[in-house]
Amino acid sequence: MFLVAAPCIRRPSFGQYEQVGPGLAVQFCLEANPPSVLYRWLPDGRLHFLGFTSMDPTFANRRNLFVIFRWLLVATQSATILTTWPLWNVRTSPPMLPVWNGPPISFGLLLLASLAVILFRPRLGIILHSAMLLAAMSLDQMRLQPEFISQAILLWGTLPSRTARLICRAHLIALWFFAGFHKLLCPGFYSGDAHWLVTSFFPGASPALSTFVGLVIAVSEISLAVMALLPTMRAYAVRLAYALHLGIVCILIFGLQWDEAVWAWNLALAVAGQVMIGSWKGELKLDFRRLKLVSRGAVAFILIGPFAYYPGLLDTYLCHVLYSNHAPVAWIRHADGQAEFVDTRPQLKVPVPQIHRLYEAHFQAIAEPGDRLEIFDPRVWYRWRRIDQRVITYESVSKHPARAAN
Repeated sequence: MFLVAAPCIRRPSFGQYEQVGPGLAVQFCLEANPPSVLYRWLPDGRLHFLGFTSMDPTFANRRNLFVIFRWLLVATQSATILTTWPLWNVRTSPPMLPVWNGPPISFGLLLLASLAVILFRPRLGIILHSAMLLAAMSLDQMRLQPEFISQAILLWGTLPSRTARLICRAHLIALWFFAGFHKLLCPGFYSGDAHWLVTSFFPGASPALSTFVGLVIAVSEISLAVMALLPTMRAYAVRLAYALHLGIVCILIFGLQWDEAVWAWNLALAVAGQVMIGSWKGELKLDFRRLKLVSRGAVAFILIGPFAYYPGLLDTYLCHVLYSNHAPVAWIRHADGQAEFVDTRPQLKVPVPQIHRLYEAHFQAIAEPGDRLEIFDPRVWYRWRRIDQRVITYESVSKHPARAAN
Protein backbone atom coordinates (compact mmCIF):
# COMPACT_ATOMS: atom_id res chain seq x y z
CA MET A 1 0.00 0.00 0.00
CA PHE A 2 1.39 3.36 -1.03
CA LEU A 3 -0.10 6.29 0.82
CA VAL A 4 0.09 10.05 0.49
CA ALA A 5 -2.45 11.72 2.76
CA ALA A 6 -4.86 14.32 1.45
CA PRO A 7 -7.85 16.26 2.75
CA CYS A 8 -11.30 14.69 2.66
CA ILE A 9 -10.08 11.42 1.18
CA ARG A 10 -12.81 8.83 0.68
CA ARG A 11 -12.22 5.09 0.45
CA PRO A 12 -11.19 4.39 -3.17
CA SER A 13 -11.03 1.12 -5.03
CA PHE A 14 -7.71 -0.64 -4.79
CA GLY A 15 -5.20 0.46 -7.38
CA GLN A 16 -7.05 3.73 -8.02
CA TYR A 17 -6.76 7.34 -6.96
CA GLU A 18 -9.61 9.27 -5.43
CA GLN A 19 -9.75 12.80 -4.10
CA VAL A 20 -12.72 14.98 -3.17
CA GLY A 21 -10.89 18.07 -1.94
CA PRO A 22 -7.81 20.15 -2.71
CA GLY A 23 -4.42 18.61 -2.06
CA LEU A 24 -2.72 15.34 -2.85
CA ALA A 25 -4.23 11.96 -3.53
CA VAL A 26 -3.93 8.52 -2.04
CA GLN A 27 -2.94 5.48 -4.08
CA PHE A 28 -3.79 2.01 -2.83
CA CYS A 29 -1.89 -0.90 -4.24
CA LEU A 30 -2.82 -4.55 -3.78
CA GLU A 31 0.81 -5.65 -3.88
CA ALA A 32 1.68 -4.22 -0.44
CA ASN A 33 -1.33 -4.02 1.82
CA PRO A 34 -0.24 -2.83 5.32
CA PRO A 35 -1.34 -4.41 8.61
CA SER A 36 -4.68 -3.07 9.83
CA VAL A 37 -2.97 -1.81 13.01
CA LEU A 38 -1.37 0.96 10.93
CA TYR A 39 -4.57 2.56 9.68
CA ARG A 40 -8.34 2.65 10.03
CA TRP A 41 -11.26 4.25 8.25
CA LEU A 42 -13.28 6.70 10.28
CA PRO A 43 -17.12 6.57 10.24
CA ASP A 44 -17.29 9.53 7.86
CA GLY A 45 -14.97 7.82 5.39
CA ARG A 46 -11.80 9.77 6.20
CA LEU A 47 -8.51 7.89 6.57
CA HIS A 48 -6.62 7.73 9.91
CA PHE A 49 -3.03 6.55 9.43
CA LEU A 50 -0.44 6.33 12.25
CA GLY A 51 -2.08 9.16 14.14
CA PHE A 52 -2.73 11.40 11.11
CA THR A 53 -6.18 12.21 9.78
CA SER A 54 -6.66 13.42 6.21
CA MET A 55 -8.77 16.47 6.94
CA ASP A 56 -6.76 19.66 6.40
CA PRO A 57 -5.68 21.21 3.06
CA THR A 58 -2.17 21.80 4.35
CA PHE A 59 -2.00 18.45 6.19
CA ALA A 60 0.00 20.31 8.86
CA ASN A 61 -2.88 21.49 11.02
CA ARG A 62 -2.39 21.86 14.74
CA ARG A 63 -3.38 18.28 15.56
CA ASN A 64 -1.03 16.77 13.01
CA LEU A 65 1.75 19.09 14.20
CA PHE A 66 1.59 17.43 17.61
CA VAL A 67 1.70 13.99 15.96
CA ILE A 68 4.78 14.94 13.96
CA PHE A 69 6.40 16.27 17.14
CA ARG A 70 5.56 13.00 18.90
CA TRP A 71 7.36 11.09 16.16
CA LEU A 72 10.35 13.41 16.54
CA LEU A 73 10.40 12.82 20.29
CA VAL A 74 10.33 9.06 19.77
CA ALA A 75 13.36 9.47 17.50
CA THR A 76 15.28 11.82 19.84
CA GLN A 77 14.55 9.79 22.97
CA SER A 78 15.62 6.63 21.13
CA ALA A 79 18.82 8.32 19.96
CA THR A 80 19.56 9.48 23.52
CA ILE A 81 19.03 5.99 24.91
CA LEU A 82 21.25 4.45 22.24
CA THR A 83 23.94 7.04 22.90
CA THR A 84 23.93 6.13 26.60
CA TRP A 85 23.33 2.41 26.07
CA PRO A 86 25.57 1.12 28.91
CA LEU A 87 23.60 3.27 31.36
CA TRP A 88 20.40 1.28 30.78
CA ASN A 89 21.84 -2.19 31.09
CA VAL A 90 23.13 -4.24 34.00
CA ARG A 91 26.76 -3.39 34.76
CA THR A 92 29.35 -3.55 37.52
CA SER A 93 31.41 -0.47 36.64
CA PRO A 94 30.56 2.30 37.18
CA PRO A 95 28.43 0.87 39.97
CA MET A 96 24.65 0.96 39.85
CA LEU A 97 23.03 3.06 42.59
CA PRO A 98 19.58 1.57 43.30
CA VAL A 99 16.89 3.03 45.52
CA TRP A 100 15.96 -0.52 46.45
CA ASN A 101 17.61 -3.87 45.85
CA GLY A 102 15.46 -5.14 43.01
CA PRO A 103 16.29 -7.75 40.39
CA PRO A 104 18.98 -6.85 37.84
CA ILE A 105 17.14 -5.87 34.66
CA SER A 106 18.49 -4.41 31.42
CA PHE A 107 16.02 -1.71 30.35
CA GLY A 108 17.55 -0.64 27.03
CA LEU A 109 15.45 -2.83 24.73
CA LEU A 110 12.35 -2.43 26.92
CA LEU A 111 12.55 1.37 26.65
CA LEU A 112 13.00 1.23 22.87
CA ALA A 113 10.05 -1.17 22.57
CA SER A 114 7.83 1.17 24.61
CA LEU A 115 8.80 4.03 22.30
CA ALA A 116 7.84 1.92 19.28
CA VAL A 117 4.39 1.35 20.80
CA ILE A 118 3.88 5.14 20.93
CA LEU A 119 3.81 5.27 17.12
CA PHE A 120 0.72 3.04 16.97
CA ARG A 121 -0.95 3.50 20.37
CA PRO A 122 0.26 6.86 21.68
CA ARG A 123 -1.44 6.93 25.09
CA LEU A 124 -0.61 3.32 25.93
CA GLY A 125 2.96 3.71 24.68
CA ILE A 126 3.59 6.88 26.68
CA ILE A 127 2.23 5.24 29.84
CA LEU A 128 4.46 2.20 29.26
CA HIS A 129 7.51 4.35 28.54
CA SER A 130 6.99 6.49 31.64
CA ALA A 131 6.56 3.39 33.81
CA MET A 132 9.72 1.85 32.35
CA LEU A 133 11.68 5.04 33.03
CA LEU A 134 10.50 5.19 36.64
CA ALA A 135 11.38 1.54 37.20
CA ALA A 136 14.78 1.94 35.55
CA MET A 137 15.61 5.03 37.61
CA SER A 138 14.57 3.34 40.85
CA LEU A 139 17.00 0.49 40.11
CA ASP A 140 19.82 2.88 39.22
CA GLN A 141 19.77 6.55 40.23
CA MET A 142 22.55 7.24 37.75
CA ARG A 143 19.67 7.36 35.24
CA LEU A 144 18.21 10.48 36.91
CA GLN A 145 19.30 12.60 33.96
CA PRO A 146 17.35 15.67 32.78
CA GLU A 147 17.26 14.75 29.09
CA PHE A 148 15.25 11.55 29.67
CA ILE A 149 12.80 13.10 32.13
CA SER A 150 12.23 16.17 29.97
CA GLN A 151 11.55 14.23 26.78
CA ALA A 152 9.09 11.96 28.64
CA ILE A 153 7.19 15.06 29.82
CA LEU A 154 7.18 16.44 26.26
CA LEU A 155 5.72 13.15 25.02
CA TRP A 156 2.79 13.56 27.41
CA GLY A 157 2.28 17.05 26.00
CA THR A 158 1.61 15.64 22.52
CA LEU A 159 -1.60 13.95 23.70
CA PRO A 160 -4.93 15.78 23.16
CA SER A 161 -5.24 16.72 26.82
CA ARG A 162 -5.52 20.28 28.12
CA THR A 163 -3.94 19.25 31.42
CA ALA A 164 -1.03 17.37 29.86
CA ARG A 165 -0.24 20.23 27.53
CA LEU A 166 -0.30 22.87 30.25
CA ILE A 167 1.98 20.71 32.40
CA CYS A 168 4.33 20.35 29.43
CA ARG A 169 4.30 24.11 28.79
CA ALA A 170 4.96 24.76 32.48
CA HIS A 171 7.91 22.38 32.27
CA LEU A 172 9.40 24.29 29.33
CA ILE A 173 8.92 27.66 31.05
CA ALA A 174 10.52 26.37 34.26
CA LEU A 175 13.37 24.74 32.35
CA TRP A 176 14.24 27.93 30.48
CA PHE A 177 13.79 30.25 33.44
CA PHE A 178 15.74 28.29 36.03
CA ALA A 179 18.50 27.26 33.60
CA GLY A 180 19.21 30.98 33.22
CA PHE A 181 18.40 31.94 36.80
CA HIS A 182 20.95 29.53 38.31
CA LYS A 183 23.61 30.83 35.91
CA LEU A 184 22.80 34.43 36.68
CA LEU A 185 23.18 33.93 40.44
CA CYS A 186 26.38 31.89 40.38
CA PRO A 187 29.66 33.86 40.19
CA GLY A 188 31.48 30.62 39.41
CA PHE A 189 29.61 30.30 36.12
CA TYR A 190 31.34 33.31 34.55
CA SER A 191 34.82 32.05 35.43
CA GLY A 192 33.83 28.41 34.93
CA ASP A 193 31.66 27.05 32.13
CA ALA A 194 31.23 30.43 30.40
CA HIS A 195 35.01 30.98 30.38
CA TRP A 196 35.59 27.41 29.16
CA LEU A 197 33.07 27.90 26.35
CA VAL A 198 34.56 31.19 25.16
CA THR A 199 38.20 30.10 25.39
CA SER A 200 37.43 26.88 23.51
CA PHE A 201 36.78 29.04 20.45
CA PHE A 202 38.94 32.07 21.32
CA PRO A 203 41.89 30.90 23.45
CA GLY A 204 43.09 34.42 24.19
CA ALA A 205 39.69 35.77 25.27
CA SER A 206 39.63 38.03 28.32
CA PRO A 207 37.62 37.30 31.49
CA ALA A 208 35.45 40.32 30.64
CA LEU A 209 34.35 38.69 27.39
CA SER A 210 33.57 35.44 29.21
CA THR A 211 31.46 37.34 31.72
CA PHE A 212 29.59 39.14 28.96
CA VAL A 213 28.88 35.91 27.06
CA GLY A 214 27.75 34.26 30.30
CA LEU A 215 25.34 37.11 30.98
CA VAL A 216 23.95 36.92 27.45
CA ILE A 217 23.32 33.18 27.82
CA ALA A 218 21.62 33.54 31.20
CA VAL A 219 19.47 36.52 30.17
CA SER A 220 18.49 34.79 26.89
CA GLU A 221 17.22 31.74 28.75
CA ILE A 222 15.24 33.82 31.24
CA SER A 223 13.87 35.99 28.42
CA LEU A 224 12.70 32.89 26.57
CA ALA A 225 10.66 31.83 29.60
CA VAL A 226 9.13 35.29 30.00
CA MET A 227 8.23 35.56 26.31
CA ALA A 228 6.59 32.12 26.44
CA LEU A 229 4.30 33.42 29.19
CA LEU A 230 3.16 36.47 27.20
CA PRO A 231 0.73 35.70 24.34
CA THR A 232 1.91 38.69 22.31
CA MET A 233 5.56 37.60 22.56
CA ARG A 234 5.22 33.89 21.79
CA ALA A 235 6.18 34.27 18.14
CA TYR A 236 9.50 35.72 19.31
CA ALA A 237 9.82 32.92 21.86
CA VAL A 238 9.58 30.37 19.03
CA ARG A 239 12.42 32.05 17.16
CA LEU A 240 14.57 32.39 20.25
CA ALA A 241 14.00 28.71 21.15
CA TYR A 242 15.22 27.67 17.71
CA ALA A 243 18.22 29.97 17.90
CA LEU A 244 19.17 28.95 21.44
CA HIS A 245 18.82 25.19 21.19
CA LEU A 246 20.03 24.74 17.63
CA GLY A 247 22.97 26.93 18.61
CA ILE A 248 23.68 24.58 21.52
CA VAL A 249 23.49 21.58 19.18
CA CYS A 250 25.93 23.16 16.71
CA ILE A 251 28.35 24.22 19.47
CA LEU A 252 28.34 20.81 21.13
CA ILE A 253 28.65 18.82 17.91
CA PHE A 254 30.89 20.92 15.71
CA GLY A 255 32.66 23.12 18.23
CA LEU A 256 33.24 21.22 21.46
CA GLN A 257 32.40 17.65 20.35
CA TRP A 258 31.24 17.06 23.91
CA ASP A 259 28.28 15.77 25.94
CA GLU A 260 26.60 13.89 23.10
CA ALA A 261 23.85 12.65 25.44
CA VAL A 262 22.07 16.03 25.20
CA TRP A 263 22.38 16.66 21.46
CA ALA A 264 19.05 15.05 20.54
CA TRP A 265 17.33 16.57 23.58
CA ASN A 266 18.25 20.09 22.47
CA LEU A 267 16.94 19.34 19.00
CA ALA A 268 13.63 18.32 20.58
CA LEU A 269 13.57 21.46 22.73
CA ALA A 270 14.11 23.65 19.68
CA VAL A 271 11.01 22.20 18.02
CA ALA A 272 9.08 22.18 21.31
CA GLY A 273 9.19 25.96 21.25
CA GLN A 274 7.14 26.02 18.06
CA VAL A 275 4.81 23.12 18.82
CA MET A 276 4.09 23.76 22.50
CA ILE A 277 4.53 27.53 22.80
CA GLY A 278 3.75 28.66 19.25
CA SER A 279 0.40 26.81 19.31
CA TRP A 280 -0.56 28.17 22.75
CA LYS A 281 -3.33 30.76 22.40
CA GLY A 282 -4.42 31.07 26.01
CA GLU A 283 -3.04 32.75 29.11
CA LEU A 284 -1.39 30.82 31.92
CA LYS A 285 -3.68 32.31 34.59
CA LEU A 286 -6.89 31.42 32.75
CA ASP A 287 -5.71 27.96 31.72
CA PHE A 288 -4.56 27.31 35.28
CA ARG A 289 -8.03 28.11 36.67
CA ARG A 290 -9.65 25.57 34.36
CA LEU A 291 -7.61 22.71 35.84
CA LYS A 292 -8.66 20.44 38.66
CA LEU A 293 -7.08 20.96 42.05
CA VAL A 294 -4.52 18.16 41.73
CA SER A 295 -3.46 19.37 38.28
CA ARG A 296 -3.12 22.92 39.61
CA GLY A 297 -0.79 21.60 42.29
CA ALA A 298 1.32 19.80 39.67
CA VAL A 299 1.66 22.92 37.52
CA ALA A 300 2.47 25.11 40.52
CA PHE A 301 5.09 22.64 41.73
CA ILE A 302 6.73 22.53 38.30
CA LEU A 303 6.87 26.32 38.11
CA ILE A 304 8.11 27.17 41.62
CA GLY A 305 9.46 23.86 42.93
CA PRO A 306 12.99 24.43 41.60
CA PHE A 307 13.50 27.14 44.23
CA ALA A 308 13.68 24.23 46.70
CA TYR A 309 17.10 23.40 45.26
CA TYR A 310 18.79 26.13 47.27
CA PRO A 311 18.10 24.64 50.75
CA GLY A 312 18.72 21.16 49.33
CA LEU A 313 15.11 19.96 49.37
CA LEU A 314 15.03 18.91 45.69
CA ASP A 315 17.59 17.17 43.49
CA THR A 316 19.87 19.14 41.19
CA TYR A 317 18.63 18.07 37.78
CA LEU A 318 14.96 18.22 38.79
CA CYS A 319 15.59 21.94 39.40
CA HIS A 320 17.16 22.57 35.97
CA VAL A 321 20.66 23.31 37.25
CA LEU A 322 22.38 22.92 33.88
CA TYR A 323 25.93 24.04 33.03
CA SER A 324 25.78 26.70 35.73
CA ASN A 325 28.64 25.68 38.07
CA HIS A 326 26.01 25.97 40.79
CA ALA A 327 25.88 22.28 41.69
CA PRO A 328 27.99 20.12 44.03
CA VAL A 329 31.19 18.61 42.62
CA ALA A 330 33.30 15.84 44.11
CA TRP A 331 36.77 14.29 44.03
CA ILE A 332 38.13 11.03 45.37
CA ARG A 333 41.53 11.55 46.95
CA HIS A 334 43.42 8.28 47.01
CA ALA A 335 45.91 7.10 49.61
CA ASP A 336 48.82 8.19 47.39
CA GLY A 337 47.51 11.77 47.31
CA GLN A 338 46.20 11.67 43.73
CA ALA A 339 42.80 13.32 43.26
CA GLU A 340 40.29 11.85 40.80
CA PHE A 341 37.32 13.94 39.68
CA VAL A 342 34.07 12.00 40.01
CA ASP A 343 32.71 11.84 36.46
CA THR A 344 31.20 8.88 34.61
CA ARG A 345 30.93 10.52 31.17
CA PRO A 346 33.78 8.44 29.67
CA GLN A 347 31.94 5.20 30.49
CA LEU A 348 28.23 6.13 30.46
CA LYS A 349 28.13 9.40 28.46
CA VAL A 350 26.38 11.03 31.44
CA PRO A 351 27.78 12.39 34.72
CA VAL A 352 26.97 11.24 38.21
CA PRO A 353 23.85 13.30 39.12
CA GLN A 354 25.29 16.13 41.20
CA ILE A 355 23.67 15.18 44.49
CA HIS A 356 25.41 14.59 47.83
CA ARG A 357 23.72 11.24 48.47
CA LEU A 358 24.71 9.86 45.06
CA TYR A 359 28.32 11.00 45.38
CA GLU A 360 28.38 9.21 48.73
CA ALA A 361 26.73 6.06 47.33
CA HIS A 362 29.17 6.02 44.41
CA PHE A 363 32.12 6.40 46.76
CA GLN A 364 30.79 3.74 49.09
CA ALA A 365 30.63 1.26 46.19
CA ILE A 366 34.18 1.83 44.87
CA ALA A 367 36.26 3.17 47.79
CA GLU A 368 39.54 1.50 48.77
CA PRO A 369 41.39 1.76 52.11
CA GLY A 370 42.85 5.24 52.54
CA ASP A 371 40.48 6.91 50.05
CA ARG A 372 38.58 10.10 50.89
CA LEU A 373 35.60 11.68 49.19
CA GLU A 374 35.71 15.49 49.05
CA ILE A 375 32.49 17.33 48.13
CA PHE A 376 32.31 21.06 47.42
CA ASP A 377 28.88 22.73 47.29
CA PRO A 378 28.68 26.37 46.10
CA ARG A 379 25.18 27.06 47.45
CA VAL A 380 24.95 29.88 50.01
CA TRP A 381 22.71 27.82 52.31
CA TYR A 382 25.36 25.14 52.57
CA ARG A 383 28.02 27.75 53.23
CA TRP A 384 25.95 29.25 56.05
CA ARG A 385 25.56 25.82 57.59
CA ARG A 386 29.30 25.15 57.09
CA ILE A 387 28.71 21.99 55.11
CA ASP A 388 29.87 23.38 51.76
CA GLN A 389 33.12 21.40 52.04
CA ARG A 390 32.68 17.84 53.25
CA VAL A 391 35.17 15.00 53.62
CA ILE A 392 34.03 11.38 53.85
CA THR A 393 36.60 8.68 54.59
CA TYR A 394 36.78 5.05 53.56
CA GLU A 395 36.60 4.01 57.18
CA SER A 396 33.27 5.77 57.70
CA VAL A 397 31.58 4.10 54.71
CA SER A 398 33.19 0.68 55.20
CA LYS A 399 31.13 0.28 58.38
CA HIS A 400 27.89 1.00 56.53
CA PRO A 401 25.53 -2.03 56.41
CA ALA A 402 25.31 -1.92 52.61
CA ARG A 403 29.10 -2.00 52.33
CA ALA A 404 29.35 -4.84 54.82
CA ALA A 405 26.80 -6.84 52.80
CA ASN A 406 29.04 -6.58 49.76
